[in-house]
Amino acid sequence: MRLLLFGGSGQLGSDLAIVAAERGHELITPSHREVEVEDTASVEAVVAACAPDAVINAAAFHKTEWCEDDPGRAFAVNVTGARNVALASAAAGAPSMYVSSDYVFDGERAEGYVESDPARPVNVYGVSKAAGEYVVRLADRRSLVVRGSGLFGHAGSSGKGGNFIETMLAKAEAGDSMTVVDDLTFSPSSTRDMAGRMCDLLELEAPGGIYHVTNSGSCSWFEFAAEIFRQAGLSPSLAPRSAADDEVRRPRYSILLDTASAAVGMEPARPWQEAVGWYLSERGAVARERASAAR
Repeated sequence: MRLLLFGGSGQLGSDLAIVAAERGHELITPSHREVEVEDTASVEAVVAACAPDAVINAAAFHKTEWCEDDPGRAFAVNVTGARNVALASAAAGAPSMYVSSDYVFDGERAEGYVESDPARPVNVYGVSKAAGEYVVRLADRRSLVVRGSGLFGHAGSSGKGGNFIETMLAKAEAGDSMTVVDDLTFSPSSTRDMAGRMCDLLELEAPGGIYHVTNSGSCSWFEFAAEIFRQAGLSPSLAPRSAADDEVRRPRYSILLDTASAAVGMEPARPWQEAVGWYLSERGAVARERASAAR
């Protein structure tokens, strides 16, 4: 397949490039200088020139605090941009895939959320992503919405400065004492695994709709940190804290339950603990590859 990816510079985009290459797909990733998803004309021009078989929109304004401070920017990228990509894709006859978030939910259901549960976001970022989902599905009923949660990939997150695993390991190696939130529960998502499941959906020509593409299982951020340290063989000073005093409200429970992928022939996602183990085992190889590329 010939795939066009918007927002390919982050950790998910980097893993999509790897997975696409492994599966023999051609992945085209225009830079931010070449196209801005908020600009209708530039999106239309890129899609028309590419003539893709499918379009993936991973472009996002996603730092939660920044969204609260600049909701206009959040809606320009996450809603207007999402609509632009979906409409241009539909006009080119290509299905589109919009990357969304667990933050579309209010976090009041301890048992987690299935794909069809109504979106009730509690912060600006969540509102913008929920609105993005709606406009994408309105633009083209063939479109796919894929939701992730607590993403971690070797490329880090361009807008957030690394990822949670790397932050925890760096603090442990520095001998820092850490407190980590223990009252927010989510479904960790390896971006390599997400990329694979996203490609599965496109290869299987999954019907339009919403899909949860996280790893299986759930944990609090404190439990996530503890498992990282256990697998890494580290014993830093780690204590739980509450999210009550955080600057931005976040959903208390944002567990994403996958009830849709089996119907299109996909295997269950591996547990998040296995994905963490794989991530840690590959860190050295990734570091060596980056050092070699920099020389």
